[in-house]
Amino acid sequence: MKKQLLILLLMMQSISSELMLEITKGSDDPYSVAILNFSGSEDVSRTIQGVIINDLKRTGEFRVLEENQLLSSPSAEDEINYDDFKLLNIDYIVMASIIEEDANNLFASYKIFSVKKKSQIRTSKVFGIPNKLRQLAHYMSDGIYEEITGIKGVASTRLLYVTEEIFNKEGKKYLKKDSSQKIMELQTRAQNIADSLTKKILKLNSEIKRKNDDEEISGEK
Repeated sequence: MKKQLLILLLMMQSISSELMLEITKGSDDPYSVAILNFSGSEDVSRTIQGVIINDLKRTGEFRVLEENQLLSSPSAEDEINYDDFKLLNIDYIVMASIIEEDANNLFASYKIFSVKKKSQIRTSKVFGIPNKLRQLAHYMSDGIYEEITGIKGVASTRLLYVTEEIFNKEGKKYLKKDSSQKIMELQTRAQNIADSLTKKILKLNSEIKRKNDDEEISGEK
């Protein structure tokens, strides 16, 4: 029984380590991205922008500069002075606007610009709901991550009902993605397994204690 308890403890340790992903060392040559202040409702825009910045930083693959660290703060594509960003060794620029259509619907429109190419490389529109701002932001993070790295992002392990329309630089829509499937978060799955194992460990521990107590009583007799 003690052997079973040891095995379960080792399994718990393994699962617990999977619940927390910590990047202790980032890339030696990270992508440098300027995140311009998102337009729209200040509170909503600040929340979404903050989540995206944190998502990108946590990958260890991005150096993120916010607007107060830049030489200029364009609010539209035709105001971008690419030389200002090149001087700061910035690779990409992200602009976004958050539109609240009504109390139950909002959408975020974001654009990514390449400083090297001096042009827009992606524009997307993501639809969501006001009480799911973090999920919406994670979905945007994944789009930004995928466009820049070429690798699918993993920030949004659970999707709200979302529609993303992606346009080329001429403004022609070339991809539309819809998802109404609620995907169980990997972290939640792992936590459920951990909880189940905890109950088994406590039960085994109780049985071991009871057995030891019985042996002590028998020895006294």
